[in-house]
Amino acid sequence: MNINKYISALTGTALALLLLVASGCSEEALEEEPRTFLSQDAVFSSREGVIAATSGIYKPFHQDNLYGWWLLGNLELFSDYIYGRGSQAPASRYEMGSTGISRVGNIWRGGYQVINRANLVISQLESREIEGVDAELKNRLIGEARFLRALAYFHLVRLFGDVPLRLEPETQDFAIGRSPESEVYDQIIEDLQFGEQNLPDVYPAAELGRATRWAASSILSKVYLTLSRWDEAAAKAKEVIESGQFSLVEVSVPEDFQKIFGADVTTHSEEIFSLKHARIPGLGFAPLWLMHRAGSGYSLGNNAHAWFGNLDSWLGDWVKQLDGPDLRPNDWIYNGPHDEQYLSEEVPLLFKKFRDTESDPPGNDFPVIRYTEVLLIFAEADAMANNAPTAEAYEYLNQVRRRAYGRDINTPDAEADFPAGLTAQQFQDSLLLERGKEFVMEGKRWYDLLRTGKTLEVVRASGDGKAGIQDRDLKWPIPAEEIDNNDALSQSDQNSGW
Repeated sequence: MNINKYISALTGTALALLLLVASGCSEEALEEEPRTFLSQDAVFSSREGVIAATSGIYKPFHQDNLYGWWLLGNLELFSDYIYGRGSQAPASRYEMGSTGISRVGNIWRGGYQVINRANLVISQLESREIEGVDAELKNRLIGEARFLRALAYFHLVRLFGDVPLRLEPETQDFAIGRSPESEVYDQIIEDLQFGEQNLPDVYPAAELGRATRWAASSILSKVYLTLSRWDEAAAKAKEVIESGQFSLVEVSVPEDFQKIFGADVTTHSEEIFSLKHARIPGLGFAPLWLMHRAGSGYSLGNNAHAWFGNLDSWLGDWVKQLDGPDLRPNDWIYNGPHDEQYLSEEVPLLFKKFRDTESDPPGNDFPVIRYTEVLLIFAEADAMANNAPTAEAYEYLNQVRRRAYGRDINTPDAEADFPAGLTAQQFQDSLLLERGKEFVMEGKRWYDLLRTGKTLEVVRASGDGKAGIQDRDLKWPIPAEEIDNNDALSQSDQNSGW
């Protein structure tokens, strides 16, 4: 059964239990009286029940709080190539007060929904014998839960810094203080290493979308990169590269990128871990995005249409750095007149990387990590570890560049390849720009700016609308509801400046 169908089927059964027991971090969420909820014993007494409960951990990632909108949307709105208007303008101006439940509160809540569901599944699997669940399946399911918990914490620690490290199911006592970032990262690494050891390399076609060993290794390489643990990041990325499981999708014309991002794509050769969306309410994400000059942008709905003016007259500095032969912008930027609906003004740039011509919600899968990123992780980490880019680092970076130009990835190309002789810092700077081009609208740019220490410099240079960014904006505020409901926290625990 496809994991989308697993998740959808949980709404009235095992998921109901998970929603009750692991709905977030506020005490109010636990005061709801159960109606049709199943007991823990009912859910965790069978093989089918525990598999369904494990599948339920994935669902918050699909929903609005995380990749469905708020997390992904704010990561992009905070970056240097997106502006928002209307209800989205505050994020572009870095107005992220702790009472802004629609932003920091929902993202925090979504992350802990994943964590609490994972904790419940782990606890139940470790504390009971379940008919039909042998040691191998038990460890696989725990591996999935720990992988997803690690992914949620990886987002939270980068956005908020020190966060409560919850590792047990929480039903009454939420009085847990903030743990240092180092402890959170230690747990993330431990969870991912467990996943590496217990998750399968691949799943049957009917179960595409579940976390694999290579997903754990790939995210782990990214964690090491974030921590500037260059040798470990390069070594872990190299394991994935040398596994032989993945390859770049061939591209010769811009439309070929839809073999990766298209709504009808089931899987492809560079997919490592994606959220498998379906045209089911609550399991899609908003794929169309807008770039506008400061103070006048707007994030369109899934089916909105507008007239798009001349692209060139509105190009920001970031977009101007896109090379002429690069095919990527032709796939993910609309340019030209379209029918006018909903908007009365000219709209300069609309991103179309993820597009679905069918009805709402869209069916595009969302790539959490793909093989392209692993190649670039290795290239960056290897260059930084060796204090200069090696031939191998150049080659992996250039493979991504050649593909972007529609060239053969294994043939040196003077137009596509980066020049030799770069220092390690110059190489990292070039990679930062290349990652911006390759992963536009994939929720990575803000994190890349944070980990390289370039956020204030780059964002302020992107336009007047972003000039107000401050040091405090590098760590988001702890939501007011968490401070109010968590007896181990007070306002003195709030991030600096908030």
